[in-house]
Amino acid sequence: MANQSKYTKLILISIFVILVIIIGLLTNYKQETLLCSKSDNICTIEKINLLNMKSSKKLLNYSEIDNTGFIRQKIKGNRYASGYTEYLLIFNLKNGDRKIIFSESFYDKNELSSYIKNLNNQINSNNDKIILKRD
Repeated sequence: MANQSKYTKLILISIFVILVIIIGLLTNYKQETLLCSKSDNICTIEKINLLNMKSSKKLLNYSEIDNTGFIRQKIKGNRYASGYTEYLLIFNLKNGDRKIIFSESFYDKNELSSYIKNLNNQINSNNDKIILKRD
């Protein structure tokens, strides 16, 4: 009877671990791409998860964008680990709101600056399409 209870617990724990792994593979992304069309007045985010499943979601209307920027977030540490700073790439909207572009944070401000510069160059260009990838 005790062995049967042990095996039942082992099976339940195994099922739980497998479910957590599957959820992690479905909700973590290896690539995100911002796609905007000035003429169609739309910006979407295309995401590819760790299982190579692609999803696409409308982010906002292109006409709502005022400029690009970032949000700085300080993550506090504890006595075992020091804190760090992460940055989120955003669109500042004409109504004063902010819209986060990519779900993954930037940890290097120089990398973030190059993304902002690239995005601003594409916005200010005469090209109809804006494409910005994040691996």
